Amino acid sequence: MTITMYGADWCGDCRRAKAWFDERRIAFDYVDLVQNPDETERVLERNDGVKKIPVIVFPDDSHLVEPSNDELAAHVLALADVGISLANLGTGTADHDPAVIENPHLRRFELLRHGEVVSFATYTQNEHAIVVPHVETKPEHRGHGFAAELMEGMLAILRSDGRTIKPLCPFAADHIRDNAQHQDLVTG
Repeated sequence: MTITMYGADWCGDCRRAKAWFDERRIAFDYVDLVQNPDETERVLERNDGVKKIPVIVFPDDSHLVEPSNDELAAHVLALADVGISLANLGTGTADHDPAVIENPHLRRFELLRHGEVVSFATYTQNEHAIVVPHVETKPEHRGHGFAAELMEGMLAILRSDGRTIKPLCPFAADHIRDNAQHQDLVTG
């Protein structure tokens, strides 16, 4: 079970999608259509003859064409809901390589392990930033540093999307205060 992305290095949407998967440590096979022009036929088949990239094919044979970051997050979540965990596709094992995704439908960031949400941060959004009032780890998963892993993944997503954060949750505020590399993401 793999994810395959068909794209080209000159394509901004392809670079953004690659970064989205890389930041969440979700492994994928990348097919550069400039270096492998014969693979263009697969793109055309998926797109009903239209030349649009990236085309991302998931383990269930579903695919997305030129997806936004929100569309990628929603699709990964939908796959997890039907038992297809992309966290298991990351480098290493899922126990050592969790995935952080944004779930815009529930307005929260989630740390997934074996497809299960073990930690999450709820948020609201205004014109300036996301506001994080609460970070929680499920009781049976506490004491393993999962909330800190969630924060690191969430902050990487925010940085890549050019967003800022207003951490109302004491844990979130302390994590950012204790990690100077993230302090530029904080807004008042």
